[in-house]
Amino acid sequence: MSLTVEERDELRSTARSLCDRKSPSERVRAVVADPPGFDRALWDEMVGLGWSSIHVPAAHGGSDAGYAALAVVLHELGRAMVPSPFLASAVLATSALMCSDNNALASELLGALVAGGSIGSVAFASTDGTYEVSRLTTGWERVDATVRLNGSSGFVLDADVADVLIVGACSDDGTPAVVAIDSASAGVRIEPAASVDETRRLFSVAFTDVVVAEERMLCEPGARAEELLDQILAVGVIAAACDATGATERMLDRTADYAKDRMQFGKPIGSFQAVKHHCANIAIAVEASRAAVNAAAVALDGEPNAWARNASVTSSYVGPACTEACGFGLRVHGGIGFTWEHDSHLYLKRVMLDEVMFGTPSWHRRRLARTVIESVQEEELQRS
Repeated sequence: MSLTVEERDELRSTARSLCDRKSPSERVRAVVADPPGFDRALWDEMVGLGWSSIHVPAAHGGSDAGYAALAVVLHELGRAMVPSPFLASAVLATSALMCSDNNALASELLGALVAGGSIGSVAFASTDGTYEVSRLTTGWERVDATVRLNGSSGFVLDADVADVLIVGACSDDGTPAVVAIDSASAGVRIEPAASVDETRRLFSVAFTDVVVAEERMLCEPGARAEELLDQILAVGVIAAACDATGATERMLDRTADYAKDRMQFGKPIGSFQAVKHHCANIAIAVEASRAAVNAAAVALDGEPNAWARNASVTSSYVGPACTEACGFGLRVHGGIGFTWEHDSHLYLKRVMLDEVMFGTPSWHRRRLARTVIESVQEEELQRS
């Protein structure tokens, strides 16, 4: 059941009001400075408002409002730079279970995730940051009726507070699998990783003879597992683009206000043509990115076979556009924008991570090119 335009506007207003009140930049700085790196009271309030379940089917305790409604929340969280495990748990982990073929496992885990009593994350990148399935650095093998994991995964969001990890792994013969494990399982080691963005926390997760029941697989290994990993990746790309668009929109507001107030040579700097051009470029990036992520979020409510292409198109434009736009905003602020006390660099760093967190734009362009080429070749074969 998708939301009407009026309902989305009301959701946006509620989300913006809560984020402005509970997550101003001063609060963001205080929260990220100490463990656990996010505001648990705000997390509970977000869950209470139904944000963590907004896209989840009613059969699993959700509102069944779809990804287009979830995109509204993600936009506002990015606009306020909210430090939260929302992306890891309420978006990635829940989506992985929603897309899985293991209904029993989904029923078991989704209820706690959408209710906020449990936090999840997804470990499906290699240690060098690639999402190519053939290059996964976590391995798996069957041992009787169990699955054994060895290796490591990089760039895992909020792994230290996750109760459940959805792990992508590849066997020695190149067969991928997707497994749900308890993060407290013996042999799991979680270590923090450096990040340009202070508002997001990344970790590397190592697996040493981690054994789980075969029933914890989300789907059959092989082609279906690869397809599932692509679906999770597509959701992550579009979610990050929503976040980046929200952050850039806020940077536009702040930059325009600063350009009106900052006086130089007896005039507001906003009257200078170079500054006008910067503000115009930011506005263009925001409007184009908003259109792109809205279309991509709507596509997530459609057939999954179109998700990967939409995600690659979105990544190709939104990431670079938002990073460049926030760079323009920082330059308009001048030297003060580079200082720790100012927020401009925080927005820039947030969108810089959003741009590459689920694959670089150039990698997504290559994937998109392969898809287009394969489609053209298939059409030519059908005509011949």
